Amino acid sequence: MNCTAAQLAELVGVDRSRVRAWQRRGWIVPVEEKHRLAYFDFTELAAARNLAALVRAGVKPATIARKLAEIERRAPHVRRPLAELAIVLDGQQVLVREGDDLVEPGGQLRIDFAALEHEPDDEPATATIVSPAVFLSRGLPPADAAPQQLRQWATQLDEAGDLAAAAEMYRAALAAGGPAPELCFQLAEVLYRAGDLPGARERYYTALELDENYVEARANLGCVLAELGQLELAAAAFQGTLHCHETYADVHYHLARTLDELARLDEAARHWRRYLELAPDSPWADEARQRLGDSCGPANPGLRPGLT
Repeated sequence: MNCTAAQLAELVGVDRSRVRAWQRRGWIVPVEEKHRLAYFDFTELAAARNLAALVRAGVKPATIARKLAEIERRAPHVRRPLAELAIVLDGQQVLVREGDDLVEPGGQLRIDFAALEHEPDDEPATATIVSPAVFLSRGLPPADAAPQQLRQWATQLDEAGDLAAAAEMYRAALAAGGPAPELCFQLAEVLYRAGDLPGARERYYTALELDENYVEARANLGCVLAELGQLELAAAAFQGTLHCHETYADVHYHLARTLDELARLDEAARHWRRYLELAPDSPWADEARQRLGDSCGPANPGLRPGLT
């Protein structure tokens, strides 16, 4: 079964924003996209598990990128290193070292996890990124003021976890290049992670103004509305998402929870069942079965998960 970014994040135990960052870097590749919604298959799940292991060990994105580039030079026949190669975690496997690499006796290249953990990060530090104030004052040279450069800086700040600075840089990128649905979506996600739900709500609305079929923006808007206690609007947003993409399993889940909270139990049951039809092995399938077994009584709002 193919899975969304949210499901993939649950399966490998990382924040959804990590999965999106990996996708932007090309480390995981969707097998299909529907209305900007990415789906990943088992191969990408294997890559994501390797990436998650590296993240938990504190390996920085720049180090991962550098090692992947080395592997591509050394073993051009390996098309997807993160999916095809195993990561050495505990030293129990028999490997042969060749320079800075680990290789099996048969010649299969492995990523040296222990070495990665202690390597310096040679990616430009976030401190070298100019302030958005310099852009607003028109103090940047044309190359640095280009929307692509501002977006790159915003993404770097986002990955580093500097959410406030990332939000301002995303705003600068939008000001420089004009409204763009994907940038509005990324800004909304940063604002959500920073705890600014009203700000996230407005940016998701803006993304929809620019592309009414942006199903992930509409779905995430529904999640934010639900967290803000606007349950009727949240249900409407989820229903609108399904009108465009009926097989979006995550949205059936969120709609079912919202309908439970609204005491619209028969409607909720239909969406719990549809969710199980679409995603029987998903991380939230057991909850759906329990809800159906409990005759879909009122759900506990405190257990509501995050965005799709």
